[in-house]
Amino acid sequence: MINSGLVSTLISYGMLIVCGFIVITIHGFLTALTSSLLGDDIPKRNGMLTLNPVKHFEPIGFILFVIFNSCGWGQPVRTSNYNYKNRKAGAVITALAPVVIGFVYGFAVLKAYPLAYKITGNPYVSSFCYTLGYRAMGFAVFNLIPVYPLNGHKLLTAVLSPNNVLKYNQMEKILQYILVFAVLFGLVGDVINFILLHIAG
Repeated sequence: MINSGLVSTLISYGMLIVCGFIVITIHGFLTALTSSLLGDDIPKRNGMLTLNPVKHFEPIGFILFVIFNSCGWGQPVRTSNYNYKNRKAGAVITALAPVVIGFVYGFAVLKAYPLAYKITGNPYVSSFCYTLGYRAMGFAVFNLIPVYPLNGHKLLTAVLSPNNVLKYNQMEKILQYILVFAVLFGLVGDVINFILLHIAG
């Protein structure tokens, strides 16, 4: 007889994996779409203007997402500020749009999970909605951290002076190591949980 606890654990991790593909793919697609709508053809030429999860998959970022409460990333979407009519505004919009949309749809899905149970009567469906919503919101918050390849990096470099951008980029590797260690020790996940609990309940 198969242990019910083992089955439940496998289903939970299966949900996290599926949610990872959904959240990361939508985020990457929204980044590519926003930049494209603002006049940048680089995401499309690089094949990132797609909902194909394979194109947005990045193994290390994906594993971190699944294990450490949405603290991960997908394949970076290359964009160019030089293709926007207003470089600074375009860069800010491209950085913020996926984060805002991700948080909004995540909040909506999270709040809909009781309705999903009423309609289907299946606890796994409602659990999936809760997981997807919570992870989408967490991923949006995580992406505000100003470390490459997260959206917060694009946002910060869009408002800094060229000299400060150069100095900041010279610290890129150090900041990435600090971020990864903070994720592995659960510090970032704890902060995200704190934020989401106060926003979504």
